[in-house]
Amino acid sequence: MSVKEVPFYRQSFGRRELAELADTIKSGWITTGRKTRLLESQLAAYLGAPHAIAVNSCTAAMHLMLQAAGIGPGDEVVTTPYTFAATSEAILYTGATPVYGDIDSDSLHLTAATAASKITRRTKALLPVHIAGLPVDMDEFLALARQKKIWLFDDAAHALGAECKGRKIGTIGDASAFSFYATKNLTTAEGGMVTTRHKKLAEKIRLLSLHAMSKGAWNRYAKGGSWRYDLLDLGYKYNLSDLHACLGLAQFAKFDQLQQMRHRAAARYLKNLSLVDAVKPPLVEKDSVHAWHIFMIRLRLKQLTINRDRFIVELNQAGIGTSVHFIPLFRQTYYRRRFKLNPKDFPNADRAYHEAITLPFYPALKTAEIDYVCEVIADLCRKYRR
Repeated sequence: MSVKEVPFYRQSFGRRELAELADTIKSGWITTGRKTRLLESQLAAYLGAPHAIAVNSCTAAMHLMLQAAGIGPGDEVVTTPYTFAATSEAILYTGATPVYGDIDSDSLHLTAATAASKITRRTKALLPVHIAGLPVDMDEFLALARQKKIWLFDDAAHALGAECKGRKIGTIGDASAFSFYATKNLTTAEGGMVTTRHKKLAEKIRLLSLHAMSKGAWNRYAKGGSWRYDLLDLGYKYNLSDLHACLGLAQFAKFDQLQQMRHRAAARYLKNLSLVDAVKPPLVEKDSVHAWHIFMIRLRLKQLTINRDRFIVELNQAGIGTSVHFIPLFRQTYYRRRFKLNPKDFPNADRAYHEAITLPFYPALKTAEIDYVCEVIADLCRKYRR
């Protein structure tokens, strides 16, 4: 096939999603209900997590797990600046303070060793982020958290389907937050989920997720439901609707197939780009399973006469959609000013930011499209070689 344009993302929707949406609408019940509970139970079983609570975003999931753990004003949570704002927003919503450590230059992860250097008497939790689908070494973080007697949470927005040393992400720490945003490996259009092994934490999260209304209040308009409810705490409007959950059910029915397609696409990219020495491919670790949420390369800028921004312009002119993951928080006005962050204090994260390009990546990506993207990248590296 002749390729002239490769969009950054395409949805993997089909008849199954349409059928689920139609069934949900015809049922007359579109808010939180049976299908939301079914999605929770299916994903809990898949992960091997004792408890799963579906919510309307990963941001909500992180906020709830922190809030339910009692984290609040005066507390600190150690995390990474190389992430989307949601990770820190969730910490700030509780009144706690995020404390940032630089990332490893290869994995782009906050490491347990760096996190340990940031722990103070005020530290109540660790919150590492699995970047692009590559799992963080959770064993090292778990050992640190247990040693310091603090919580271990993880931002698993990119990591559904990832495994660390034989264990699925979502089952290792005290609680994990997943994203079901439109571009994620499994989507509900907008949505998220908390998984945890702690029964009391799960009960608190579920309570807070819907105005802290007493048990069963979500069903008060259904046949047999009661109009009586009690507000047991200060809660939030974070529940996931059945209209969203039904998309997740359709996606989950083919999740293994979608993941296989992602792995094949990643393998093709890795093979092609191994021949381009001005490109640093994403890290793959032998003892882990990569979720392959996104495919992020880094340019070896010392070998090129143009910078990353110009390289992206050239890719876009060739019809190739791109993004950058991430603009670090120390380069965001609010965080830079509030926490007096300086890029010089995070050299690895700042270097990665200036080198990173996220390429088109999704199950529907065709081999010919991958080859075209790689050919354009190779041509540009030759054209602008130093």
